[in-house]
Amino acid sequence: MADKLVVVESPAKARTIGRFLGAKVQVQASMGHVRDLPQGTLGVDIAKDFKPDYELTQNGKRIIKSLRQAAAKADDIYLATDPDREGEAIAWHLQEVLKTAGKGRFHRITFHEITQSAIERSFATPGSIALNLVDAQQARRVLDRLVGYQVSPLLWRNIQKGTSAGRVQSVALRLVVEREREIQAFKPDEYWNLDALFATQDQQATTLKTRLSRVNGEKAWVASATDAERLAAALEDAGCAHRVAKVASTPRRKNAAPPFITSTLQQAAGSSMKMGATQTMRIAQDLYEGIELGSGGPVGLITYMRTDSVNIAKEAQEQARAFIAKTFGSEYVPEKPNSYSSRKSAQEAHEAIRPTDVTRTPESLAQHLTPPQQKIYRLIWNRFVASQMAPAKQMDHVIEIESAGGQLRNLTLAGLISKDSKLDVTKAAPGVACTFRAAARETLFPGYLRVYNIKDIGEEEDPADAARPLPALREGMPCLLKELLREQNFTTPPSRYSEASLVKALEQNGVGRPSTYATTVNTIQERDYVNKDKGALAPTDLGCKVNDYLVQQMPDLFDIGFTAQMENSLDQVEEGNVNWVVMIRDFFTQFQQWLGNHGAAKLQANPDSTNALLALFGKDFPFDAPIVKGPRTYDDKKFIESIRQQLADGKALTDRQNNALLIIVARYAPKHPEFLRVADEVGLGDTIRKQIADDAQAAEKPVLEADPRVNALIAAMKDLSWSAAVKRGNRTYDDGKFYKSLAKQAESGKALSPAQVGALAKLAAKYAAAIPNYQELAGAIAANSGTEGEGDNPGATVAEPVVLSAEDKTRIETLLAMTDAISEWQPPSKSGRRTFDDHEFVESLRTQYQQKGSLSERQLAAFSKVVKKYAEQIPGYAEKAAAGGLDAIPAPAKKSWTPRRSFKPRK
Repeated sequence: MADKLVVVESPAKARTIGRFLGAKVQVQASMGHVRDLPQGTLGVDIAKDFKPDYELTQNGKRIIKSLRQAAAKADDIYLATDPDREGEAIAWHLQEVLKTAGKGRFHRITFHEITQSAIERSFATPGSIALNLVDAQQARRVLDRLVGYQVSPLLWRNIQKGTSAGRVQSVALRLVVEREREIQAFKPDEYWNLDALFATQDQQATTLKTRLSRVNGEKAWVASATDAERLAAALEDAGCAHRVAKVASTPRRKNAAPPFITSTLQQAAGSSMKMGATQTMRIAQDLYEGIELGSGGPVGLITYMRTDSVNIAKEAQEQARAFIAKTFGSEYVPEKPNSYSSRKSAQEAHEAIRPTDVTRTPESLAQHLTPPQQKIYRLIWNRFVASQMAPAKQMDHVIEIESAGGQLRNLTLAGLISKDSKLDVTKAAPGVACTFRAAARETLFPGYLRVYNIKDIGEEEDPADAARPLPALREGMPCLLKELLREQNFTTPPSRYSEASLVKALEQNGVGRPSTYATTVNTIQERDYVNKDKGALAPTDLGCKVNDYLVQQMPDLFDIGFTAQMENSLDQVEEGNVNWVVMIRDFFTQFQQWLGNHGAAKLQANPDSTNALLALFGKDFPFDAPIVKGPRTYDDKKFIESIRQQLADGKALTDRQNNALLIIVARYAPKHPEFLRVADEVGLGDTIRKQIADDAQAAEKPVLEADPRVNALIAAMKDLSWSAAVKRGNRTYDDGKFYKSLAKQAESGKALSPAQVGALAKLAAKYAAAIPNYQELAGAIAANSGTEGEGDNPGATVAEPVVLSAEDKTRIETLLAMTDAISEWQPPSKSGRRTFDDHEFVESLRTQYQQKGSLSERQLAAFSKVVKKYAEQIPGYAEKAAAGGLDAIPAPAKKSWTPRRSFKPRK
């Protein structure tokens, strides 16, 4: 009898692990999932708490006999599937089908790299299956099955046979379709760049190329050829004087990006090597499971490739630091190991994607890897090594030349400055001054840049990095305008998504997880909803029709924000905070309503069906007594009479009225058998039966009663001044609108759900400083809000309002007063999709402090950093900074990304 059986997913993984285990250990591969929901039926028993009806997959039928035979001979069975939800579910299914094969003991072992040390550690500390992860995977599977099986038939009837809807794939399709329509609707705006070549009196052979940056301190935007020519004529006028207005050099540090996670690896491979997400993951999986490096057998070259954590094992950091010191020099090793922050929902127990042994350089493995494998390995190796190196030290050089006088005194601002300017050009007096700007960046110490070319890693390159050195000029020096170049341009529409940028959009919107990105992007192409042309994704006619139907018929279900919310709910299941059945039940209640609304639309299209149902309610029909809920009274008899009169007046019923009629028919049908017979005759029998079943299910749920403590908190928040709505990606966060929806529900007499009470508690905490008796009101609802035990403080019950120390209050008010003296703000700069605007940032902090009386430590540190940039405009800056204690403000904690703020025009 074999001592041990180890089960993994793939033969390649089995071969690599087999190298490290003795002869008494048998390693077999399950070849993936052995059980799943059935293909031909729903496979979910809704009436029995959504119990899945699993069956062996085709693969499971082929492999289960040999697995059971091996399990029958083993004393110990080790389930060594991947360390994520999917792997945990495979392990659970394997245990379920093998536990009757013999008397062996089951153990769960996990590892994030297939190396001897990792395998030995996992065998030394075996555990059991993490049922929370299994529940999360099961919830996702049931959720996707419910949506796919109940929505896809609507597409078959209304769009085309064989089409399908998916909870996440349909949102990905929506992003692609909406981007395409943005492109189609885009109307280009004309603008002109003016580039001036200046020289000084004593250096006429050396010219400085600059670009028009500001006009009267506002962002320059020359709108037409006419405007360009009138401005050029004035600049070239002999009376126009040009002088050096600013010469500045600013030191900067450029930090390395964190090591890869799944999404960033897919994005980098897509942008730098044009690899699709699926191809990238397939190659990464090969590198993880093991590559033959010679006679020793296969070796796992990278850590697990499905991860959303940027954590790095301490041993890997120490090995990388030693390698960097030996290869590049000790000056390239930072004083402390670099660490990065993962997003909240990341699996912190996981690691980032990195080489298992940093001494295996890409060059040393070249003979053992295929060209695609070589590219992906180099990408991962470079990124990891760079992430552990010292930052680059650079110097930003700027020269600004001001042009004024002459014919410029007579020019008006119209057609010369940005439309976004708050200045009213119609009221501005004639006369303009132009600022031309040149910028360059000098690298003093390359730091992590030594290890790779930025283009090879998929990062955005800053134009200033490639600019030529600037000449040595002094402020106040007069200049000669040698040449003025005019260049016509037009604004460009947004680009179509590539696979890489679509993965990034999904991640930014909180849709999908590391294990689903590649599958999602691939599915919408396989379904013929999206075509890829030269790397760009464009929706097909079929894709547009499917998207439009789903969005129009069930907008809430395929809302990007709602899909992200469901992903968060699945994360909560995984963390053990939410029961998966409760989560699915809550979703299914909403889902049935959305499907019901769709059914009501069909009823409206058939007046004969409506009349047949109304005829069931005769003159003497025994209606139930009216029901009073809060300020509203629900009277079936009055409702039937009102819609009957509405139809007699020739007015069509609304979708809401049609749906209400179906609900009323279903309510009385159990006591009146003829109702179902008539419903069958008009083709609505199934709809009525489904409504009856829903009513029965709802009747079993406890009725929530309004809590006066919750209503008291809502009332106390009535007169708050709400922050402006904030847009992030395709989602808009509007505190005021959300509060009004809760208040309206409470006023109707309908109780808030526990989840809504929890959201209310969080909203109240955000505005705690402005809510009278906050502690008392929030404490009263803490037990009902579900906020107990959140975060790192298990005993927390009420979110404490931020109470500022006297020192912090002085610092904030000192900073705000100092910004009042700033008259010239640096123009906004764009990096990728992010726009950095110092003035807007400061005003947002001012508003927050006025409304809430507080700023976070990170905001205070960032505020201090911004103010320091404008020290030259603030009279008595040093004294004010010292008096306000600004030097005591800590630097912001390092993030997993480094914003690159550049105000240099492109050359």
